[in-house]
Amino acid sequence: MDEPTQERQEVYRFRTSLILRFIWAVLRGQTRHLAADVEASLMAARPKPQARNDQQVPSEGPFVLVANHYERPGLKVFWGGMLASHAVAQRRTSQKSLHWLMTSEWYNFRLGPLPVPVWALRWLFRRIAQVYGLVIVPRAAERGVGRAAALRTILNVLRGSGDAIGLFPEAIGTGHLIEPMPGVGAFLLSLSSRAIPLLPVGIFEEEGRLIASFGPPFSIQVPRSVEKGERERLASQQVMVAIGRLLPRELWGVYAPAIEEALAQERADR
Repeated sequence: MDEPTQERQEVYRFRTSLILRFIWAVLRGQTRHLAADVEASLMAARPKPQARNDQQVPSEGPFVLVANHYERPGLKVFWGGMLASHAVAQRRTSQKSLHWLMTSEWYNFRLGPLPVPVWALRWLFRRIAQVYGLVIVPRAAERGVGRAAALRTILNVLRGSGDAIGLFPEAIGTGHLIEPMPGVGAFLLSLSSRAIPLLPVGIFEEEGRLIASFGPPFSIQVPRSVEKGERERLASQQVMVAIGRLLPRELWGVYAPAIEEALAQERADR
């Protein structure tokens, strides 16, 4: 009996010339244009990644892009982020890049067998943020002052310049949906309560092609009477359901029942 054929999974790589220019910029602290580097990387990928329903991207004004943390061996999460960034840049009147939120540190990271010190990663992440205009968000929950400062920076980006930010609520990737990191739901609810729309994006692969599927902008609706912890849970669920509806069913993960319920309610309301 013949063995079942395995679906071929593409390995996504950057051009060596782009890697060298990026390293040089990081070492010198020079800024680079994110949209240009993203476009150069995506154009070299085969099969070419595809954005769907990108007409949902607001042509102007602030918004928060929320996407699932999709990755696998050979495909890191930033490829989906780059695809979403490119689609946003193409649709925006100003063609400005998204300001992605970025963690301040990464624990237990290794280069092969060698552990990389946390202090070195903190330095690297700060330099990457400087190069591409990203926003550093402290990872440790006890760093309240740092998180408050990051929130002020984010609000300045959104309300001051009218730019957009992007984030992956789950923070880590397992292929299917998982619950966001603690505090993310409350953070997004705070932004939504300021009349800043959320733009959901589902990132996945279809027949070997990387896809970013956009959904309509929405706002989080949670009654003020709800207890704080439940407000966090409901806000997170609304965000992940909005993302999950854009994904194949096999990626729904822990939110499968909630997504099924939302789709059933939508059918009933028609």
